[in-house]
Amino acid sequence: MPATPASTSPPSLAGACTGLSATTITSGPGDASTMPGVIAAFEYAYYHLRSAAAAMLLLAPDSAISAESLAAGIASIPLGTTHCVAITPIADTTANVHLAELHPDHTRTDYLQVINLRSVGAGPLISNIQRQG
Repeated sequence: MPATPASTSPPSLAGACTGLSATTITSGPGDASTMPGVIAAFEYAYYHLRSAAAAMLLLAPDSAISAESLAAGIASIPLGTTHCVAITPIADTTANVHLAELHPDHTRTDYLQVINLRSVGAGPLISNIQRQG
């Protein structure tokens, strides 16, 4: 009897990642060296660490996003909310981003964004976040 081939489908995405598709899909901590890594690290700081200070480290100085506005946004999100971010690069410094929040009561909010980055010092930083319709 011939062996059954192993499945080549990607692992199942669950929770806030359910239904997302992109080049990179993560709820993890990211990194500071790549465009997807910086975007993931920013969202991780915002949703998981709930730290405006940590998120600010990933923003270009001229981003026009303040620590106060980040802190207010973080405070408005219920404790226990999880997130997932789907990142599709569309240029060297620009990505389409689908961000999903899953609240403890199982309500979900999705945000479509275009995020721009630029190199500052040792690596890329977020310079602009635009919501899409």
